[in-house]
Order: sequence, then structure tokens, then C-alpha cells
Amino acid sequence: MKNKKYITIILLFLSFHNYSQSNSKAFNESLIISINQDSISAYAFIAKGAAPKETVILLHGLPGNEKNIDLAEKLRQDGKNVIYFNYRGSWGSQGQFLYSNCLEDISKVIDYLTNDIISKKLRIKKNSFCLLGHSLGGGIAVLHGVKDNRVKKIIALSAFNAGYELNNDSFDELKSFQNYLNKQFMLNIDTKKFISEVLNHYISWNLLFVNSYQFDKRLIFIDENKNNYSWVKSIKNSEYLIIDSDHSFSDMRNELAIEVLKWINKN
Repeated sequence: MKNKKYITIILLFLSFHNYSQSNSKAFNESLIISINQDSISAYAFIAKGAAPKETVILLHGLPGNEKNIDLAEKLRQDGKNVIYFNYRGSWGSQGQFLYSNCLEDISKVIDYLTNDIISKKLRIKKNSFCLLGHSLGGGIAVLHGVKDNRVKKIIALSAFNAGYELNNDSFDELKSFQNYLNKQFMLNIDTKKFISEVLNHYISWNLLFVNSYQFDKRLIFIDENKNNYSWVKSIKNSEYLIIDSDHSFSDMRNELAIEVLKWINKN
């Protein structure tokens, strides 16, 4: 009887040890996040190790063909968690695709990730988020990130400055942009409503507007050329880097990953 008791204790110990080991491994997790009456799809790349970790949130562009999943894997290998999600109205997520919704979605996703149960399950260090946005995602990363105390670092890749690029004085650009939006079948979008909303907020959605905030963030713009430099140079407390390539850094993905990791780790 005594021996059986010892065997039971040993088996329980081994079971707990194996659970602890498996609990510290890297893993992926599909997520569904409710925002108001809609649900959006998200995907978590969780780094190994049981301790809570810095978490990078990927914000895709318009429509989001370049999802930067290669960067997610590089970041995870370096010990960061990464969360990818599709805004409302994009790529199967419910709701309408609007610039205002994209901004709100970031806040709601962070709310979800900082929930006690979710943050423990996904090993997320609260108040230690980095927003990494591409194109449209780069613009909303800056606009939201400077105001959210939970965000400490912001990386904007080839940022699209909606308020600067789209205004009532840019008729040709607006027409071209609307034609582009009309072709994006993967978006649930009313193109006239989308553009009208941007025009109504062209001042507050111009990235130069962030200079009106007092923010203590680490912020970098990474561009494929100097086309954005005319306005980026005016944004306070920001760094600027050019990686000579196309809008998706197609032929410079390794170099992009190296620069992103180096910047995150030094800040």
C-alpha cells in the first residue's frame, strides 16, 4: 500500500512536470474577438517561456495583402509574442471597413489581450505593447499608439497618412483612391462613406496632428523611399530609416526583419 502511494505521488509529479514543460513551449492560437456587435478574426504567435512577454501587434494595410507573417515568426524566435488581426470588414471579419473602426479595433484588441484570463493564457506582459503597422496600418498605429499608455513602441512601415494624402484639395487623388477601393472585394466597404469620413477628419487623422499630444513613446518610420519625408521629418520624438525597396519591401525582407528586431531590442 505504501509503495502504491509513492508511485501515485511520482506519477502526479511527472504529470505536473510534463504539463509545465508543455506550458512553456511556443504555440499558435486562433482568436475571435468581439467588438460591439461584430466579431473579428485574430491569430496569436506565442513565444516559448512561461513568463509574460512584450507583445507586438501587427496592423495590416489596405487591403492587407502583405500580412508580415515572416516578421511575426522572426519576432517570436526572438522572444516576443505577436498578434495579427483583421479589422472589421476585412478578410472575413464582421462589420464595416471604416478608418474610424480600424482605430477603435486596435483599442478593443488591446482590451481583449489585457483581460486577466487571456493575458495569462497567452503569456502577455500588460502595458508592454508594440504596434507594428504597414501602410494604412502604419498610420493608425501612430494615431492610436501615441494616446494609449499600454503601447510603448510604434513602428510604421511605409505609413499612409490619410489626412495628409486625402483632402478636399486633392480631387485627382480622391478619384483614384475611390477607384482603387471599388476593386477591393475582400473588404465590406462603402467607398463613398469611407472617403467622406476621412475628409471630415482630415486634420485629426493627419499624422502631424500627433504633435499636439505629449507622448513618451519610442517611434520609428521605416520607408522604401523618401516620398513621406516631407511630413515625417516634422513629427517629434521619431526616428526615420529608409530601406530601398518597393512598398512591401519585397526584396528586402531579411534586412527589414533585422532592422525591426534591432530597433525593438534597443528601445
